[in-house]
Amino acid sequence: MRSLSSTLLAAQKEASHTPYIKVLAKNQIAGVTRLDWTRLYTGAEADYYHAVTLAGDGSLIRVRIDPPSVSSRKLYRQRVVDPDPSSDYSQWVCTNQYEAVVVACCALGAEVSIFWVKSSREIYQLKSPDYGASWGSPVLLGYTPTTAINGIAAAYKPNGDMALFYADQATLYVMKCLDGSWGSAVAWDKTTGDLSGVAVVYDGDWNLFVTGQDSGGDYKLWSLVYGDGGEVTAVTWSELREFASAPGDGDFEYSQAFMDQPDVYRCFYIEKFAGTQSYNRPYWSYSVVDTGFLSNSWREPVPFNLSSEYGLAVAHHGDYCWLSSPAGVWRASTVAQSLDVSDDVLSLKQETGGMSGKLTVELRNDDGRYAQPGQGALAALGTGCHLELSPGYYTAVGEESSSGLIFTIDAWEHTSSGGKATLV
Repeated sequence: MRSLSSTLLAAQKEASHTPYIKVLAKNQIAGVTRLDWTRLYTGAEADYYHAVTLAGDGSLIRVRIDPPSVSSRKLYRQRVVDPDPSSDYSQWVCTNQYEAVVVACCALGAEVSIFWVKSSREIYQLKSPDYGASWGSPVLLGYTPTTAINGIAAAYKPNGDMALFYADQATLYVMKCLDGSWGSAVAWDKTTGDLSGVAVVYDGDWNLFVTGQDSGGDYKLWSLVYGDGGEVTAVTWSELREFASAPGDGDFEYSQAFMDQPDVYRCFYIEKFAGTQSYNRPYWSYSVVDTGFLSNSWREPVPFNLSSEYGLAVAHHGDYCWLSSPAGVWRASTVAQSLDVSDDVLSLKQETGGMSGKLTVELRNDDGRYAQPGQGALAALGTGCHLELSPGYYTAVGEESSSGLIFTIDAWEHTSSGGKATLV
């Protein structure tokens, strides 16, 4: 049902009227801002375990481990203050920690924590009290049951408490730090095959994204909640909710999970294909707007243009979302953009039927104003963006419209003939 103003309703009933069409372009997909990633750094660092977070002052904190083929699995950290396209992302500081197996990091305000597991099964935390500018000494938190740790993730609560999750073979463990004191590791109550990745975001509960195999050997992506009194009772586990699946005797596997919540939940993971023209490629998805994490409502995953076995870590601060790998840094604005093209509409054709529809819009381009759709000031007019069509009339108070249908831009083309130039 549409809501019409009294003047618009009056114009609609008149014997003759002048139509008005409002066409608004937005860089959104299903109500969620489309992230257009720009690569800011391309380095020569080896692809291996890594993580990223942003401190409260906006400093970008990156950590990585050298693979055994390069060194004895040295642990490195990096801090980039006020990161932007001109920043240097190539400088790393060796922490003098060796034989690191996996690594994670997280931040809350000025406090930043790095966690890693060593080949000796030791779990360590390294903490900075000043946005990553200086660091204390490593603190031993405990020991993992084995050295087969294929996933680790950590997150702070707003009150300063935190939780560390790690996947040891087929078991996911959680360690919590309450009021500055670490407790013992607690195993989950699930039965699966070996796990290959875990990511966590705190939002009322510890919301988790897990990759691995089920007890039958099939490869899975799951969402899972470790309760803290939000959607799930404290210190209890929700059911594993399947996100994607691949048969164990097929060519596909999933691993290396990362997740963040700049607006909605945004997750990244690796899809490994072992068939003809094999690849290791990051895929990403995001949750449906206005849904709780427990609902497991995600958009269809799409590939990211990168070859990587160890994935892309994701974090955010302010108006930007960041991606990181040992040899790469990407940034995307999270701010929704809109562009009103109503005054430039030359013609419009809408076809609808059942649950489908098509829209063709022709815009004037005689002065080249739409020469580069999808770029710069026209970022909201790119392929994949939304077009909101709102029909109306010129009324006694001016241009008026009512909300109509939303379309997704599938394609565009420039035309030029007979002294007329347009964008269609």
